[in-house]
Amino acid sequence: MRPRRPVTALLCLWLWLWLCVTVAAAVPAQAADEDLDRALARVIASRGLEPLELPPLVPSPKFRLGQMLFFDPILSGTRDVACATCHLLGRGTSDAVALSVGVDAAGLAEERRPLGAPRVHPRNSMDLWNRGHESVRNMFWDGRVSEIEAPVSRFRTPMGDYLPDGLESVLAAQALFPLAGEEEMLGLAHDRSAPDLPGGHGDRPNEIALAALGLDEDEPQLFVAVHDALMRRLLGRAGTPLADWQIAYRRLVGRAYPERMLGDIAMGDLANAIGHFQALAFVTRDTPWDRYLAGDAGAIGEAAKRGALLFYGKARCAACHSGPLFSDFQFHSLAAPQIGPGIDESGDDRGRFEATRIPRHLYQFRTPPLRNVTLTPPYFHSGAVTSLADAIDHHLAPPAVAGAGVETAGEEAPDPAIEALRRESFSPMLRRGVALSEDERASLLAFLESLEDAQTGRRPLIVPESVPSGLPVPALVAGN
Repeated sequence: MRPRRPVTALLCLWLWLWLCVTVAAAVPAQAADEDLDRALARVIASRGLEPLELPPLVPSPKFRLGQMLFFDPILSGTRDVACATCHLLGRGTSDAVALSVGVDAAGLAEERRPLGAPRVHPRNSMDLWNRGHESVRNMFWDGRVSEIEAPVSRFRTPMGDYLPDGLESVLAAQALFPLAGEEEMLGLAHDRSAPDLPGGHGDRPNEIALAALGLDEDEPQLFVAVHDALMRRLLGRAGTPLADWQIAYRRLVGRAYPERMLGDIAMGDLANAIGHFQALAFVTRDTPWDRYLAGDAGAIGEAAKRGALLFYGKARCAACHSGPLFSDFQFHSLAAPQIGPGIDESGDDRGRFEATRIPRHLYQFRTPPLRNVTLTPPYFHSGAVTSLADAIDHHLAPPAVAGAGVETAGEEAPDPAIEALRRESFSPMLRRGVALSEDERASLLAFLESLEDAQTGRRPLIVPESVPSGLPVPALVAGN
């Protein structure tokens, strides 16, 4: 039988055509990707962008002391709230709710509920990523704790001249203040700890709040009284029987500060340990964007590359979200929606003005850093915006520009006079908005996703299985 040469020839022709079409389709895609890389290379060179410099994650004795203090509810007045309660690693070092609920509550993250009268923190819990970086010079949404160049003190804080000596960083200085927040960790003088707490901690008086009884929350002496009472709780007193957990903390302190006498240890030293732990533990160490900056062209996809060009170009994001942490650490007004009581319980949070009383600071809040921003919803100072896409839209076409006011579900209609002030304060650089297509907005999101580091493999180094007090450690993920 003679072979079917025409069929074979047709098959070969079909395969050849398919290969040509495939190659032809791949060539433009590859060329487009190379064009994006060339364009990004120019942006990277002009802005001097480099991979984030990473401090080594070394669990030293000082790190261990700070870790225990960060996760131990013993630091709260009623022994039920740790720093980690509102800064959960499983929620991007925030707590996934608009306004945090501190003392006298149960559950974590989205499941946290007050047990009595609600004590809601007036602002959204900020994430902790990279706060030990040298570019970070202030803390809190209103920057009320800041590092300054001065001959007397390195820091400006609500404690004024009562600030402890020897603080090593603005991150350490920040750690002093949630401890004395009535709705955060301090509680009220008449509070008692829950009766079912283990290790002899149940149904105990709140001696920390009692020590500050009669002192106004704006008085620096209140912080001193709270800190002194906490030192007595943690380390005990000379000549009195010590609990096992007090002995454990004495040992941790001795290992962290071997050159110091125990009697010389003060709250500033514990704050330094907490700051040291956070500075090493909460670092974005493995992001696609950093790998791309290091030379791995395939670390991010085409959409993310287009988003990076938009971020540093047309969308003007880098006007404020600049530097290695994607923040200028300055203060701007975006007329963000206001929910909750505000810092003075008036329902009108005036931002940096609350810290400085300077009129031009009305409604200004600190530019949030963007590394791991995809892990930390909701957004803005009040947590009023639940999705990152909506937060981007607010920047691109803010309601204040259109004069539409701020609509907040479940809240009373805003005072027209307040709304007028809010609109007047709006940042001039964003007043005219930016028009982006849906594809461009999606590309911006893809770029922000390239800044994400899920901390895979490092959680055991960061979250301890237990703490010296024996109290429950805030879970890595709510319900886990």
